[in-house]
Amino acid sequence: MSGSVPLREAALAAVADRLAAELSDAVVERARRAPVDTDAEALPHLVVRGDDLEADETAEPGRTHYRIGFGVSGFAAGTTDLAAEQALSLLHARTVAALAGWTPAAPGLGDVAEAGAEFRLYDADESAQPAGEFLARFTILAIGQPSGPWSS
Repeated sequence: MSGSVPLREAALAAVADRLAAELSDAVVERARRAPVDTDAEALPHLVVRGDDLEADETAEPGRTHYRIGFGVSGFAAGTTDLAAEQALSLLHARTVAALAGWTPAAPGLGDVAEAGAEFRLYDADESAQPAGEFLARFTILAIGQPSGPWSS
């Protein structure tokens, strides 16, 4: 093993750290599999999950360029349905503002790009309070070391 940190791990760790720093009022977690209980857990809440990794060996001789996909799920609530929807919109906008166009300091990582989002308000039988979630999708360019997909 030539590098110490895989590019994918470097990217996901940097994203979670950035969100925790920029959205200090939100709980930020990585790779959570259990659903967030919007009736019992602290909100707002963000969960960072890695998605696909695509490799391109033609962009630069001797180096592989990777596109790392990841998602950020956001959870928010309000006192009314409208307030919950507005809280989701605000949390999403803050998430995008923190990440889109940002370049992590880890070696080999490039700019983060927004790829879209889905929003959902929970039905009354799914949550005791007006609440919902979004899934924001992003990609980040990473350039591997000549020896493989390592950050350093």
